Amino acid sequence: MIAAICVLCCLQLIRGIPLEQISEADTRPLCPCGDDDSSLNTRVVGGHAASRHQFPYASSILFRPHFGDRELREFIRSTPFCGGTLITDRHVITAAHCLKERFPEDIAVDVGDYSLKEKRGKQILNSRNLTRFPEYIKTSFHTDIAIVELEHPVQFRSGLMTARLPPPDLDLKPGTTVSVYGWGRLSYYGDHPDVLNSVDLPVVDSKQCQPKFVSRIEPAMICAGGQKGKDACIGDSGSGLVVRLDNKFVLCGVVSFGRRCALPDVPGVYTRVSSFVDWILKQTQSASCRPCVYGKS
Repeated sequence: MIAAICVLCCLQLIRGIPLEQISEADTRPLCPCGDDDSSLNTRVVGGHAASRHQFPYASSILFRPHFGDRELREFIRSTPFCGGTLITDRHVITAAHCLKERFPEDIAVDVGDYSLKEKRGKQILNSRNLTRFPEYIKTSFHTDIAIVELEHPVQFRSGLMTARLPPPDLDLKPGTTVSVYGWGRLSYYGDHPDVLNSVDLPVVDSKQCQPKFVSRIEPAMICAGGQKGKDACIGDSGSGLVVRLDNKFVLCGVVSFGRRCALPDVPGVYTRVSSFVDWILKQTQSASCRPCVYGKS
C-alpha cells in the first residue's frame, strides 16, 4: 500500500502543468527535429557503428577537470563518462545518476557527437545548470532522469538536430523494437568504441523483467533487451533509447541500470521519458526554440 501511494504521488508530481497548456502558450519557434528514414539497425554490446548523422542528437557528457597539466586535462575532457540527448538549443537529457555529486562547473557536453577522435567541427559546451528530477532516489534509480542546461546555445548545422519527445500517453507493447545508442564499452571488460554505436532491442514486459532485479521495476521505467550479447553497457548511462513512430525516431527512454552487460534473459532498464514530458517542457523554457513532441509538432 505504501509503495502504491508513493507511485501515485510521484506520477502526480511528474505531470505538473498539462502538456496542452504549455504548448498553447509557447510561441517560440520549433527546434529542428532529427528524423531518419533508414530502418533501425542491428548494430553498445552486440551492435556496431551507427551511420554518421543517424542519431544527430546523440551527445556525450564530459568531465571538466580542474587539475593536472594541459595534456591530462585534454585527455579527461575528451573521454565521455555518460551519454545524453539534445532536445533544445540549450538542453540535454541524461540520467540523474550521471550527475550525482556533480556541479555545473564539472560538466561539459559534446553535442551531436559521433567520433570521439575527431576534433574538427565539434561543439563542446560547458554546462550552466544541472537539474535532476526532484524525486530521484539514487539507491533505487527511481525517476532517474536529469537535464543539463548549456552555458551557450548550440549552433544548428548539418548533422546536428534535436530529438523528438514522446507523447505523455505513449504505450510501448512488449516486443516493440527500440534502439539504444552510445559510446559505452563493447563488452563488460571491453574497450570503448571510437564512434557512436547502436543496437536494436525488444521491449520486455515489466512482469517478466522484475524477477531479474532487486530494485522495483516501476511504471516510469522500460525494460528492453534480454538477448545474449546485445545490451547497453558501462559508459552508456544517460544515452537515449528511441522507437520508430510513423517513420520518425522518438526518444522513449534513457539508459538507467542493468546487471553487468548483455547477459542472456536479463533486460536493461531505462527511464520512461513519456512519464516526464510535462516536467521536461517546464524545465526547458530558457531555450530559444521549443522541443519537438511527437503528435504535437
